[in-house]
Amino acid sequence: MNSLYSTYMDIDEGETKEKILEILDENNIEVEKEDVFNSDFAIVKETLNYSFPHIVVSNTIENINSNQLFKYDGIDFILKNFDEDLIRLKIQNAIYFVMARGSRGAFKQRIKNELEKLNRSGGSFSLALVSVLDFYKHKNNLSSIELDETVKDIYKMIKISTRKSDEVMKISRKEFGILLPFTELRNAEIACERIKRRSNKIKSSYRNISLAFGITEVSNPNEDLNKILEKLKKALYISEGNRGDVAFL
Repeated sequence: MNSLYSTYMDIDEGETKEKILEILDENNIEVEKEDVFNSDFAIVKETLNYSFPHIVVSNTIENINSNQLFKYDGIDFILKNFDEDLIRLKIQNAIYFVMARGSRGAFKQRIKNELEKLNRSGGSFSLALVSVLDFYKHKNNLSSIELDETVKDIYKMIKISTRKSDEVMKISRKEFGILLPFTELRNAEIACERIKRRSNKIKSSYRNISLAFGITEVSNPNEDLNKILEKLKKALYISEGNRGDVAFL
């Protein structure tokens, strides 16, 4: 089974790291080696100074600045004298956190749940992947805090533009996932056009930030989860290439 969740690790070698790796393996959580933003949460030796869910591993409690930790999506901390059961609890809490907050893994889990519902009752559902166009250009022009605040505002705007039954998740620093139950492709397209119109009206507030939209419909409960996500990602790439036109596959 492919892992639904992944974590980025940047901690010192030692007994604590070995324990953490064993617990991650037990929970089928992959270790992301390349990019923190491709993971669901991070396990790091210092508090991150931007909004991303993370656990800080430290020698002593005095080395952790709690205000800073929780200001920037800190989930918790692990001290090097913690036993395996306590470390296990901290990592499980991280999964609960990202499931509630939204993450790539949480989005996969919700799709998996929806496929199971489809298997029982039939019908279809749609998915949308929304990204901030020219994100890295904006990253150069805005501070980390300004960028984080802008992305949070975009999330709120998407949330109020969708139905109560739809689920909106922030799944990376520049992407949002939307699950639309009992929704055909055409209605998903209408929903995305509504979000696009709302974002255009308030574009000046977002420093000319525009969005791209990739959508797909799922009606086969046996369709492979990774293939669904690949199709969704390809649709998003098409939209990005067309400067934000809603694209579907």
